[in-house]
Amino acid sequence: RIPTIRLASTNQQPELTLHKGQTWHLFNSHIWSTGQDAVAVIKSEMQLLLPSIRVFLDVDDLDDIGALESYIGRSQVILFFLSKGYFRSKNCLREIRSSLEKGKPIILVQEADPAKGGGSIEELRAECPAELQPAVFDQLFPLVVWMRIEEFQRVSLKMISEALLVQTPTYAGLRSLPLTIPGEVQGQNLVFAKQVVLWASPANQGARRMANELAASFPGVAVDNAAEMPERATHMLLYLCEESWSDDRLAEQVKQVREARLPIVMAHENDTERGGVPFSRFFET
Repeated sequence: RIPTIRLASTNQQPELTLHKGQTWHLFNSHIWSTGQDAVAVIKSEMQLLLPSIRVFLDVDDLDDIGALESYIGRSQVILFFLSKGYFRSKNCLREIRSSLEKGKPIILVQEADPAKGGGSIEELRAECPAELQPAVFDQLFPLVVWMRIEEFQRVSLKMISEALLVQTPTYAGLRSLPLTIPGEVQGQNLVFAKQVVLWASPANQGARRMANELAASFPGVAVDNAAEMPERATHMLLYLCEESWSDDRLAEQVKQVREARLPIVMAHENDTERGGVPFSRFFET
């Protein structure tokens, strides 16, 4: 049986209601070239997690392109799927302007994967017409980063669901509405059966910071920052970012670790502000 979203306070399914005159709980505004696949997944997954939800998606519900503003008016919450080219689409701009003019609740969903037409918020904002930038980006609308790995995607979907539910008549006025999905990873207490010692080599820029974050979050994790492979290490942390291989020592250390059969834990940085680059970058010569 597919799990559905529950209220964290009662473990009951939330009540999905519509204000008078509304037809859809959510309208997916997106550009076909870089957003169609993702919003199709958002609709199908939301229908599984919130079975009574009504989501507008052009391929399913658009009968008249000239009536875009009417569809916006009949939708309770508008989702702007931010990807490359979104702000250059005339129809997307119609949807944006209509949503703002009508004072619609808005959820911003950011495509962050450059390989899928994503970018940083700064890059996406730069594509937006200057006169619309403050209205779209400076109003503290809920911002959700769209993830594709299943467990992380569930978090994205929960964030969208919460932002949507607090705009319904049932939960209007609430600033937050904690939700849970039965069996989700973050709902379980994760512990290690025995002590884990992560080697974060000084030759691997950013590894120490990442290792310390892990140690602060999980009991039983210790960090060793020795210049050479320490005997007590149980794993090596390999932090992958733009500067990962700038120190020649790191490649030699990885070879040594592999020869010693010490497990390597790879962490791929996705945040461009922290030096994140596409994973394919590490296979270039």
